[in-house]
Amino acid sequence: MFVVFRADANPVIGTGHLMRCLALAGALHRRGAHCLFLCAPEGLGSLAERIRREGHDLAMLPPAVLPVPPTQPHDGSPLPWTAQALDGRACLATLDDHPEPDWIVVDHYLLDATWESTVRRRTRHLLAIDDLANRRHDCDLLLDQNLRAADAPPYAGLTPATCRYLLGPRYALLRPEFAAARHSTPRATGETLRLLVMFGGADQADLTGRTVRLLARLGLASTVDVVVGPLYSARDSLAEAVVGLPQATLHYAPTDITALLTQADLAIASPGTSSWERCCLGLPAITLAVADNQMAMAEQLARQGAHLFLGPANAVVDADLLAAIRLLATRTDWRAHMAAAALGVTDGRGAERVAARLAGTDVHVRPATADDAALLHAWRNDPRTRAQSFDPAPITWENHQRWFANALANPARILLIGTSEGREFGCIRFDLTDDTARISIYLDPARQGEGLAAPLLETAARQLRQTRPGVGRIVAEVKTGNEASRRAFLNAGYREDHSVFIQ
Repeated sequence: MFVVFRADANPVIGTGHLMRCLALAGALHRRGAHCLFLCAPEGLGSLAERIRREGHDLAMLPPAVLPVPPTQPHDGSPLPWTAQALDGRACLATLDDHPEPDWIVVDHYLLDATWESTVRRRTRHLLAIDDLANRRHDCDLLLDQNLRAADAPPYAGLTPATCRYLLGPRYALLRPEFAAARHSTPRATGETLRLLVMFGGADQADLTGRTVRLLARLGLASTVDVVVGPLYSARDSLAEAVVGLPQATLHYAPTDITALLTQADLAIASPGTSSWERCCLGLPAITLAVADNQMAMAEQLARQGAHLFLGPANAVVDADLLAAIRLLATRTDWRAHMAAAALGVTDGRGAERVAARLAGTDVHVRPATADDAALLHAWRNDPRTRAQSFDPAPITWENHQRWFANALANPARILLIGTSEGREFGCIRFDLTDDTARISIYLDPARQGEGLAAPLLETAARQLRQTRPGVGRIVAEVKTGNEASRRAFLNAGYREDHSVFIQ
């Protein structure tokens, strides 16, 4: 499998795009894929060596194909058609010496459907990674790892009708060490804390220096880790500020950020890609937005209680930031609540889920047989499955046997078993009426969260339409609150039609 990534790092866009693409490339590499990064040389710096060190190829595009002056604020608007087409043609020229990619992955605020239409003739599939929902895409799959309101279809009208979606923090692209470190270290329960100051890879506004100077005034008896990335430009003045905070240690582009996040008790940071890292590890945080595109996600995380969001950094005065630090330094219960809420946002396995989708998870379906009765009873009777069912009552073995025998004998009911790599993992049921099939799904509870539901729904629907060509539509009903099933149907190409209200 050959996958090409188009992502950059520079003082305007930052390093977030490239870092999340590296996380996805790592998950693909572990599946045996060959990954090539196409990057502009401006601002890449030490990240070029990191790309190669992690086992990927790197090809530099001609200089200034996408000119972004370092002093220009970025509002998320894509570049004009001519610049995008020029970049697209440069990418195609670079790929002349390579086989046709199975996927091209683009993660770049300045590129939209114009660029994607230029390059997609040279690839089997195209994945667009976005979190702004402000421009059109010509892609087969779109990934947006942001938290959004459940009733907001962010990309309606911006993508082709055939596009599929991977939406929400369960698809957050993190390296595997974050998931491995969940729950590994208890947070401090007193007022002597280990603080982490980290405002992203560029931090043009130098919120890092501002925070370090405020902490020196505050006089907390806390250890402080100060983290800056490879694009941070105020290193000399920051080093001077750290001298005024004796208990602080400055970390420049650390290689083991997971350890620093795990050891910390409270972070002072911006709500960007690192939000998912903090949530995965249950790290409480005080956050200040440094860009407009961070606002919606930061507000959603605040509503869930996963961090204390103070608002746009340029509107937060020093007194407010100091008050927030004092508050969370003394309120152990608030920090504990925030940690629990953060842990519920993402489990850190998003890169593996996306990689499985790109690799084309080997999902098949077969008709259920009498030998499957015990297996389906165990799955259906598991408390986790029953909690999401319209009838959550336990099912006796005798009642299940009668239902199962009737289901196999009913010509208007189709019962399918999903398999992957030779193992059964899920069940699909179709109930047929005229030209309509009503579908329901449940999985082996031990396999939930692996990204298997959407491929199973797609595979079962294809087989149904091959064997029953008279079926015109497939309808699903999802219990309110069953967000996992809702996402699976959306990711499988279903659309939400209406809600049912019951009094």
